[in-house]
Parts: sequence; structure tokens; C-alpha cells
Amino acid sequence: MTRGLCVVLAPPGTSAERLALAIAALGRRGVELFAERVWEAAGETAALVGDAQPGNIVLICFEPLIAAQDPTGEAFDHPAIDSAAFHLGATLGPAADGIKIATTARQAEAIPHAVLSAAECSLLRERIALRRAQMETSEPVLAVLSRHRHRAKVELVRWEGREAVKKTFRATSGKAMANEIAFHDDIAPLSPVPAGILHRTDTALYFEYIAQRPTRSGAFNLPLVQLLTLKSLAQLADFARLVTARGWDPLDLTPRDNVLIAAQTGDLRCIDFEFARRAPTPLKPEAAAFLAGLRNDDAEAALFDVGMRQDPYPGKWRPFTGLSRDSFLHDPAWLQRVKRTVVHPVWLGWRALGVPQRRRAHLRRRAALLRALALEVNPC
Repeated sequence: MTRGLCVVLAPPGTSAERLALAIAALGRRGVELFAERVWEAAGETAALVGDAQPGNIVLICFEPLIAAQDPTGEAFDHPAIDSAAFHLGATLGPAADGIKIATTARQAEAIPHAVLSAAECSLLRERIALRRAQMETSEPVLAVLSRHRHRAKVELVRWEGREAVKKTFRATSGKAMANEIAFHDDIAPLSPVPAGILHRTDTALYFEYIAQRPTRSGAFNLPLVQLLTLKSLAQLADFARLVTARGWDPLDLTPRDNVLIAAQTGDLRCIDFEFARRAPTPLKPEAAAFLAGLRNDDAEAALFDVGMRQDPYPGKWRPFTGLSRDSFLHDPAWLQRVKRTVVHPVWLGWRALGVPQRRRAHLRRRAALLRALALEVNPC
């Protein structure tokens, strides 16, 4: 068996709804389901697993981009499995009680052999190899640009004699690719802000490469100095009004993550619209999820990360705009300048004071979730 397996054990009687929620949560972290089986807890494999009991539901999953030489994670076999486990715990909350994930490569390899036939194990290896082959890049790679690779890997490549950003989507991320294309094809003819698509294949998009100016500096990874210019603010506010007027809500659009300032022109550009969704009627910018977060009663809330239900503006917008949401969208430039001079330093100082505490709280919560989900390894 090759490395990259993610094996989940759920208590007997876990509902189909909970299992579907767990599978979807893992999928949002690039972990793909291969098979669902029932654990008999027999033979030598049982000695490796301290928490298993007869009747456990076993989800045999894998993350194909995990390589043999990659480091181990904090609690599991790989940092990507750590990330998937944390997201699973955050998604299920108390409903995750009793759900466990194999902590070691030995566990993750032994359990499939116990619940799958030899033919199925062979098919699993073939599936992992296929997924890896589908993600291979044939062009010369100049730089790796991916942050997480949950839905796609992003690389700067040499394509047809020029630099281009190649975004290769996972086989399970067809919707993300479709969202990206639909948003681009509707908005790009109306605005120069979205990065242009140069070429398309069944699994990849080639974007223009935009050399960018740095937008971060200072302590705690906060942009203490480099606020967006008033020109960039105006361009971003205009872009927000344009896309919402056409019913679009690019859920994860934030200055922190996917707003660029072109080095040559100083113009504002935006990338990554995998989560863009479209309503049949225009939206109010201040109520759109990319500026205000997903509402808990949103019909599609369960399809997205739990973090998207939090207000993104304080952490992902205001440190870059230097303004409240209302001021960013509605104030004239002269008033924005005054507020950024007088109010923003006070707000930023207040927020910076809370950074260490928020960081410690996040690390404690993460560690607790990983411990709760870790499948016990028998000492014998």
C-alpha cells in the first residue's frame, strides 16, 4: 500500500447523514473516499487498534498528493491528514464523539487489508496512482504557488514561451473548476480585475501571471504599514459592487488571501474564484458572504468550511483597508483618508493586543480536536 491513506472509524450505528457530513468535510481537504466497510476487529490487525470494536464503520480514504518522503504531521501520518482531521472535528463538533482516524501509516495500511479483499486493495492502489498521474505537470515548473492544495495545485510554469499560472484541479473538484470558469466568463468581459484565463483543459486552467507588489509587513503577520492605497480601495469597492449587482458572491474573496496589486501598473487584480456562487437576483455588497460571512441559515452553509460562517471582515479585510465595512463601501475618499489616519492606528493596536491570545486559543482547540480524533495505538 502506498502512503497517503486516511482511514476513519465511526461507531456502530452512525447515521448515513453523519457519515455523509464526515465524507464531505474530508473531501474539502482533498481526502477522497474509496470504500465504506464494516470492521470485524479480528486477526493481527486488531492488535494495532486500541479503539476499534466490532461493527465499526470504516471509511477507506486517501490523499493522493502525499508523497513518501513528506514529513509526518503533528498527530497523524502527514500534515494534510492533521488538517483534514481538524476540519472534520470542527465540522462535526460534538457529533464527532467516537469517530477516530488512523494515526500511523502502519494502522492506515493494516486496516484496509483487514476489511478489503485482495482485489479491492489492488484497485485502491490503482486509484491512488491514477489520481497522482492526473495531477502531474508536464510543463517546466518555475515555482510552486499552492498554499494548501485542497482542491487544486497551483504552479508557475513555462507555457508556450511565457510564464503562466497553472491550476490543476483534483478529479473530485469539478465544481470548483466550473465555478472559476463561470465567474471568469461572466465578469472578465466587464472588468480587468479577475486574472485572465489563457487556456483550458479538462483538468486545468492556465492564468496570466501577475507579478505583484508585497502587501504584508510588520509583527504578527499583520499589514501594519502597507495598507491598500485609496486607488486600490476604490477599485476593490467598485469590483464588489459589480459582482454583487450580477448576483455573484465570491465567498472567499479577501485582501488577505487573493487580492493582488500588479507590480507594473499598480492596478488591483483578484484571483481564485473556486467558491463563487451566483444568485438569481442582485445582492447587497454589505450582506454578501465574502464581506459578512455565511449566515447560519444559509441553505448551502453545510457545503463550506465552518470558518466561512464567521465574519471575515475584521481579520481578512480591515487590516488591509484600514476602514470599517460601511466606510470601505460608502465613504468618499477624503473621509476614508481621515479615518485611516485617525481611527485605524488605534483599531490596529487594539487588535494586535489580542493576537497572542487568539493564537493560543486556536492552538489549544486544534490540539484538543486532534487528540479526540486520534485512533489509539495499542502498545503491544
